[in-house]
Amino acid sequence: MRMSSRIRVGLAAAMLVAVSACGGGGSDGGDGGTLRVATQADISSMDPIRGNSGGDHQMLYPLYDTLVSFDKDLQPQPGLAESWEYETPTALVLKLREGVTFHDGAPLDAEAVKYNLERAAAEGSNIAADVESIESVEVVDDLTVKLNLTQPNSALVMTLADRAGMMVSPQAAEAAGGDLSTNPVGAGGWKFVDWKRGTSMTYEKFDDYWDEDVERVDKVVIRVMPEPKTRATSLRSGQQDIAWDIVPADAESIQDDDKLTLHEQPRMWTWMIYTNRASEELGDPRVRRALSLAMDRDQLLKSAYFGLGTKPRGFLPDGYWAEPSEKAQLDYDVDEAKKLIAEAGAEGLSFDMLLYADSTSTRVGEILKQQWSEIGVTANLVPREVNQANSDYFNDVKTPAFFAAWTGRPDPALTYRLMFTKEAYFNTSKQSTPGIEEALAEDAVATTQEDRKKALDKASEAVVEDMPIIPIVFQHSLTGLGENVEGFESNLLGKPKLLGVTLK
Repeated sequence: MRMSSRIRVGLAAAMLVAVSACGGGGSDGGDGGTLRVATQADISSMDPIRGNSGGDHQMLYPLYDTLVSFDKDLQPQPGLAESWEYETPTALVLKLREGVTFHDGAPLDAEAVKYNLERAAAEGSNIAADVESIESVEVVDDLTVKLNLTQPNSALVMTLADRAGMMVSPQAAEAAGGDLSTNPVGAGGWKFVDWKRGTSMTYEKFDDYWDEDVERVDKVVIRVMPEPKTRATSLRSGQQDIAWDIVPADAESIQDDDKLTLHEQPRMWTWMIYTNRASEELGDPRVRRALSLAMDRDQLLKSAYFGLGTKPRGFLPDGYWAEPSEKAQLDYDVDEAKKLIAEAGAEGLSFDMLLYADSTSTRVGEILKQQWSEIGVTANLVPREVNQANSDYFNDVKTPAFFAAWTGRPDPALTYRLMFTKEAYFNTSKQSTPGIEEALAEDAVATTQEDRKKALDKASEAVVEDMPIIPIVFQHSLTGLGENVEGFESNLLGKPKLLGVTLK
């Protein structure tokens, strides 16, 4: 069947209210077979607090349920916590599900949650900034946890729908010396079987999974196929049931195949240029704004993404409840860009830019190189494999710029916090964007969506003014589905979960 589904960007906010549990859909279909999935890049780490790639989530979700879940529009839903409530502005109480166990049989109780949240804040964690507002974790009883905060944090509920909410077995973590990067033990719908680095990940259904109603296949095999054409060809030949990250150049071939479905959905996934604002080449905000002004995003969207995306005004999509302020605009003005380069004394600027070594990224890089040459700027392209590029930039800061993606987070404040604050992992300069801390502090104490929107508008204006990261395009999520696949659903994050997916 040929189909292209476009799902409208949701307008709902992650409200800070108590939520009651809801039941799963369907029933277990017995022998679910093996679901074969092709993905672009290998996971950076199977330990949720140690990974450094937003693309990890699709490979983490089978292993780890989160304390809070979300629907396709990013509204909070019960997860491992059946409900939650702010007892005071600085005390969040979670009620856990009864009878949940980890894959090793250990109970997922309040003590386990306390262990995980303290682990997320400890040395060696890449997500310490996500939970920095948690001063202490109090075990009230076996199934009740109280998070005592240093200050109000309106984003915390949906933060627990991300890596910080992925619970690992304390017993397994201790036995592994605190690092589950290669031998994960979670409480998700599937348990770990095998990881062949750079090749594949294999999972098998966890028989004691808490949600007995949700349908799950017996086995999942996710194969790493960096080249987009290979993923599309593998799907068309029947070697794969699902191909994630179909690139726009291959979309038509999927649509034209009567046995396949192309699932298309807007998402927060943003292609952008990360810059090191502490670097000599790109330290001047006038230079960074000039690079943005010299981008013809209409041409990029048409030539590199085949129109399967939208132009950004910032780092959150239009139509989302926290969309950027009307004052946040990304114009195309070559003359103004030349003027800013001259004012900054940056004529003849040349800089190195990392990018992923795939055909689409290379094409975008070449277009950017040509566009920037019109203002006298030379970009030297440095292609690398995905995980190597991430490490070279975020860990070793080998170049002043990196063309890559921001894959989004469940709460909008996390997008601003994790890229633009001083200690953020994705901020290689370790310099705070002017105005961002004040805006996020205002958001943290907001108790209504309207008040949060006002604060986040200020954040959107601050980052567009300073331009430490330059957004290019929101590329739609494109997933190829084989004829036997049923129940697939993506979400606004563009990071699908496999619960509910079955094979005919």
